[in-house]
Amino acid sequence: MRPVERGARPLDKHGEPKIYSDYSFARRDLIDRMGQYCSYCNQKLPALLAVEHIQPKNPVPALKLEWTNFLLACTNCNSTKGVTLINNDEYIWPDLHNTHLAFKYNEDGTIDINEKLSIQLTIKAKNLLKLVGLQKYVDKATDSDRRWKNRTETFSKAQTTLEIFKSASAKGAEEEFIELISILAPDSGFFSVWMTVFDDYPKVKKVLIESFAGTASEAFDENQNSIKRTEIL
Repeated sequence: MRPVERGARPLDKHGEPKIYSDYSFARRDLIDRMGQYCSYCNQKLPALLAVEHIQPKNPVPALKLEWTNFLLACTNCNSTKGVTLINNDEYIWPDLHNTHLAFKYNEDGTIDINEKLSIQLTIKAKNLLKLVGLQKYVDKATDSDRRWKNRTETFSKAQTTLEIFKSASAKGAEEEFIELISILAPDSGFFSVWMTVFDDYPKVKKVLIESFAGTASEAFDENQNSIKRTEIL
């Protein structure tokens, strides 16, 4: 799961922090900051992303228009998360923590918890997966929930790209192909899938971090390996 940087509240034409009369008006600003991706499953969905409230807006109306309570979410993640009041401290969050470090993305599209996490962080990571339903796989997937299927297809696409990249590198065309990856991968979505497949190639990972808009660069070291973003994760 990609760690994202939402940034400070955008400014209006007068240079003042924007005040949204409706939370839906923040959608364009969020996409400009973080790209057209669901903050949880990381699918690219140009037309079907909603402004997602980390703390649900109905139980907590005071945060309904609060920029720091906004993320972007697809229909499946948003509807699964629902409107139940939650304790934010019981979860890890893509805008606060290094969620890429917390999860392991597998070839079959499944997602596991990083076995190196502490017991406390493991619980929080599991809570997030359950909150948005990211462990719904083939036996639970439906035509209306293609997250697992799309993730699996992207993993296969990334693996094929890796093989072509190796061939291109052997022919001295590494830099040119990395530039191509910088276009192909963001268009496919699923940041952590691409980072997993190209884990042994720091140059490619650097381009992936830079080309997925709004990725939190502080969650990666100089070799583009995941590091703690905060004291917790």
